[in-house]
Amino acid sequence: MSQRSNRPHAQDYIARIRYNNSLPPPPCPPKMLNIPNSSLEMYCDPSFTSKLARAEGVNVEIDSELGMPLDLVHVPKIFDGDHSAILALDPVPPIDPKDRLLMRPAAALGKTNARATGSAGNVSFLRRTEYISAEQSRSTFKSGGNTERLMAASRAKRASRPEDNDPIRILQAVLKGFDVANPETAGQDHNGLGALAVGDIAAANAERNWKELKHPTKPNVRAVETYPLLPDFQATSDNGGYMVFKFMGSPVVPGEKRDTRLDVGLLKPKDKPLDDDGNPVGQDIFDYYIPATESIANKVKAKFAAYAEDEDEEDGKEDSEEFRYDFVREYETKAHKRYPPDVLEEAALLLNKGDDKKPKGAYFYPVLTRYTIRPRRKNKYPPGMPGRHDEESEDDGEKPPEVMNLKVRALNEVERQRHEDVRNRWDNRPGTGGEE
Repeated sequence: MSQRSNRPHAQDYIARIRYNNSLPPPPCPPKMLNIPNSSLEMYCDPSFTSKLARAEGVNVEIDSELGMPLDLVHVPKIFDGDHSAILALDPVPPIDPKDRLLMRPAAALGKTNARATGSAGNVSFLRRTEYISAEQSRSTFKSGGNTERLMAASRAKRASRPEDNDPIRILQAVLKGFDVANPETAGQDHNGLGALAVGDIAAANAERNWKELKHPTKPNVRAVETYPLLPDFQATSDNGGYMVFKFMGSPVVPGEKRDTRLDVGLLKPKDKPLDDDGNPVGQDIFDYYIPATESIANKVKAKFAAYAEDEDEEDGKEDSEEFRYDFVREYETKAHKRYPPDVLEEAALLLNKGDDKKPKGAYFYPVLTRYTIRPRRKNKYPPGMPGRHDEESEDDGEKPPEVMNLKVRALNEVERQRHEDVRNRWDNRPGTGGEE
């Protein structure tokens, strides 16, 4: 007897599943035809469909165009010999008054009425400066007298007088303007300059000029109230300006009320790759973090407010309390604009009516850099595909930390010196030395 083999045999498992079709049958079910299946060549022969159409009756009413009229011209009755649709209307309808200016002849376009008369219409574009007709010469001389008188009066009005260039007079007028804008400090720190320009007209009219201040482009607009333009040294950073970031879309899911965690969000810049010369290349990438809860955001605000009020805090003193920040997403730069630090190109303005902490004034905050950022997309090129850059592959492998603990500390000596240098620059005071 032969011994049975112990080798396993592959067995296929077939599962029969029936799915119920709960949809109703279509309103116009197709007609089922009993066609004999003799050979494949019969279906590939064009005569098969012709025989089928003759054998079976068609219940659809079709016209000569088979239900699909093709009109490529869109001009009615043009192929029937009727050209009335492309001919001018008879009689011609009257021209609307608003369209009369469009009906001018081509020769009159770009010319004034004075040049269109006489021989001015035949003058070339490049010509010498000379009178082209006696009529135009007479009209020029006739109007020249009035124009000359008006120009002479304007020149006499703008003519500078010797006293206008007097430095003492100019300084007194400037100080008087500051006294009008700041009545609570009027007459202080003038060092006796008020008596150097007694009887000066500009200084005497400074207060009246402030009250009669007009808008440069809107004559009917008058100034309701004036504010002195002042820098906010308490909120000035150590580099003398601010960076403005504009998000393309909300960083968090919009809700019924505004998320206060965005007020103390953090943007952490990533290190850009360097080229062969050691210069950074590519666009700026930022990791965005926000506090884990709104209560943590309120604690961070209170901590910054406490450090702002206590200006005598020990240099570099670090607080032991930590605040948890959660990672939101990466952002890439869409648009970037940088301003020079020594020129005030753009600034944010805040009007303050005056309180115990700050006097009345329009406080400006210089803007040094403006960013427009958007969520960074993942690399669209898989590894090994052309168009994938090495620096992108390196960045894709570095994932930012999901949680970051924040600590708050006071300014150290170097940061305080930079802050003082910025303040001296706005106060026009000589610096007391500092970091080179």
